[in-house]
Amino acid sequence: MANTFDVVIVGSGFGGSIPALRLAQANKKVLVLEQGRVYTEQDFKQSWDLKYLSNLLSITTSDDYATFFRSGMVLGGGSVVFSGLMNRSPSETFQFTDYNGYKVWPDAITRQVLDPYYDMVESMMQIRQATWDEVSKTGGMFAKLLDNVGLTCDRARFPYVNCRQCGYCEAGCIYGAKQSLMHNYIPQAQAAGVEFRTGCRAMQVSPASAGYTVQYVGPDDTLSTVQGTIVILAAGAIYSPELLLRSKQSLPQLSDQVGQNFNNNGGVRFGIELPDGLPSIECYKGMDSAGVMTYAYWKDYGITIEAGTSPASIFTLNIHREGELGWGLDFKQWAHSVYPSKLIIANIMGPVTGEGYVYLNNNNLPSVHFPLTKNLSNYISGKIAPIQALATANNAFLLQTMPTGYMYSIDHMLGTCRMGDDPARSVADGNGQIRNYPGLFVSDSSSIPCGTGVNPSTTIAANAERIAQYIVANW
Repeated sequence: MANTFDVVIVGSGFGGSIPALRLAQANKKVLVLEQGRVYTEQDFKQSWDLKYLSNLLSITTSDDYATFFRSGMVLGGGSVVFSGLMNRSPSETFQFTDYNGYKVWPDAITRQVLDPYYDMVESMMQIRQATWDEVSKTGGMFAKLLDNVGLTCDRARFPYVNCRQCGYCEAGCIYGAKQSLMHNYIPQAQAAGVEFRTGCRAMQVSPASAGYTVQYVGPDDTLSTVQGTIVILAAGAIYSPELLLRSKQSLPQLSDQVGQNFNNNGGVRFGIELPDGLPSIECYKGMDSAGVMTYAYWKDYGITIEAGTSPASIFTLNIHREGELGWGLDFKQWAHSVYPSKLIIANIMGPVTGEGYVYLNNNNLPSVHFPLTKNLSNYISGKIAPIQALATANNAFLLQTMPTGYMYSIDHMLGTCRMGDDPARSVADGNGQIRNYPGLFVSDSSSIPCGTGVNPSTTIAANAERIAQYIVANW
């Protein structure tokens, strides 16, 4: 039958395209369903216009409208529109224990276990450490601030070849310098026989006589079905649980943890206003992640920090000095005085307990409940404290990124179908297989139990390689 496959995968990002290639190489017939369309270098624009970006991204607000979440909605998923930073997670990440005393990562998954899979991803995507010549002025200045107080900062790792430093990494690279999945895993998967169907939104998964049936709406808005002996969910931390929640009637033994444990990789965004008298950092130039990352606060605070370049639209994040307004005439004059010469925007990342959750609203669409709980508030204030000290020591100003605090999300959603050793606290086992449903797997960001300590893309990719190897060996 034309619509019967060995493997059906929902989503074409890191968690989807990587298993697609590996399973096709094992002579399995593979189909990938992707909700977005195909974008290539000819389609990308150097623009932050929201109308353009809405073609590349899916934007979901929290149900209290306090924050929002973005994810890639194109063939290649987040790899096409992410900032490009791809460091490995520190070893301590895999020993993280949450507020309830639960060690969230399965015991079988450690940094040592993942290292061979990190190697595979880095080889496939040509990931390497940036040179200092590739670090933007923003990144260099951030490193200098740390150096001034005796702390270290080094060049991060990226999948870039001949980067022009144009600053539009997250809008799609028009030069093809960013080695997204469109440059490696996907074309190799296509050559191995994988079929990618774009414009297809998966609606439901149900058991079939041999495996599972996936119901989806195609680009012509008609409802279709495909069947797979194996089904892999790789639609991300919002849409993978959405699909499972919508399938609960046909999959009644799903864990009640589906959609729970939502976290944002411990992400906290802040700004630094540099003192007068320094050369302009031209903060709109360079790779989006500015080329550097510091682990100087990892031992004492459990966080890493990446600096970023900033287009003028960054002021929509309500950046301002504490106690002042993020709008009005005074704000406009202040913004003119700091941009682009004196503004650094940076992001904190670290393991954190997932206290949010994804649920289906009255329209049967996914909503995210991600309140600023007491625990999250304490996490933010504790991680911001050393940054305040860094700014003060450099005669700089720490800048807030929300009306009364710091933005605590946008990217890096994790945990909603997490793996784990305790069946009562996890959706899938350590191999990514969803409990009570043999042959149904999850291999994307939703499977990652907690913050990865760095940008999570490399760990998501390495884990997808690991899960793919398990499926090849056991199915």
